[in-house]
Amino acid sequence: MLVPTSSVRRSEDRGKWAVVVLTGEVDCDLTPALREAVDSLTAEDHGLIVLDLGQVSFMDSAGLGVVVYGMRRAGALGGRLRLAGPGEQVRELLRLTGLDAAVEVFGDVPAACAYGPTPKGLERL
Repeated sequence: MLVPTSSVRRSEDRGKWAVVVLTGEVDCDLTPALREAVDSLTAEDHGLIVLDLGQVSFMDSAGLGVVVYGMRRAGALGGRLRLAGPGEQVRELLRLTGLDAAVEVFGDVPAACAYGPTPKGLERL
């Protein structure tokens, strides 16, 4: 039986949005790499971040912690972090924790990158 591989990788930007693709299980084993990706993006002044969760099979509280961390880091730049394509388990986790009211969730990456105005001050990026 093949064990799914979990990974974090930067995808092509979509307009002003930096896209990070996650695969597999977003748990304590993967969160250091995700946190590093968020740190790298925000250090480069990327305040508009989309996490592509379309290939995520599971997320736990460690993963949620990095989502909140990313929201704060992006927000400090006047930007935002959005989630794209989360499966049922992740959606339920967001609902149970109340984070569904705090984070923007979209069906897919194109919708996450196309929806709504660019936050004030990031037009230059």
